[in-house]
Amino acid sequence: MTMDPSDGVAARLAAVCVDARGRLRSFDIWDAAARGALLVDAAHCGRLAETADSISLDPAPTRFPPLDRLLSAMDADPGHPLTWWLDHGDAGMSQVAEACVGAGVWSVRRGLLGTRYGTPPAPVAAASGDVVAAAVAVFVTACGARGRWPEPVLAPELTPTGSLAWICTTVTDHLELVHRRNLRAAGAADGGSSPYY
Repeated sequence: MTMDPSDGVAARLAAVCVDARGRLRSFDIWDAAARGALLVDAAHCGRLAETADSISLDPAPTRFPPLDRLLSAMDADPGHPLTWWLDHGDAGMSQVAEACVGAGVWSVRRGLLGTRYGTPPAPVAAASGDVVAAAVAVFVTACGARGRWPEPVLAPELTPTGSLAWICTTVTDHLELVHRRNLRAAGAADGGSSPYY
């Protein structure tokens, strides 16, 4: 299957993370979510597949730089589970945003007040059978992209992701762990009174 990764899960999730002023805030969980969304994009375009006892990987270029870097790194160092790449991959939400600019689907203004992105309007509702939109919806919940706390994703929410449910489940389960880890770290740093965002 071919797809345009600049219209995939990672790009659409990054667009949700841009606020009304065009700012892309930075949270550790959002970077992990971006890497997870890239893995979902890899599965959607046939570069990552679940087999009976393993995962198969095709590192052929997709022409979306953060996805290509992640696939190349995974191919060069195959000894890690997928969840390790969610924590240690080098792509993050800002790299996804810049790749969308590079692909010509986002605009950008850079100035003294920082970088401001212009993103395509988000669809009002996911069409039935749109597994990419369904995946974006579960990622928005799992990483708190709409200004809410990250929340666990329930099994019925994963059903519309169809053939991507296996990777969406792996990623969103791990994002729940990332959220708890970040809360513990923030609590240890400030005496337990402040969340990390």
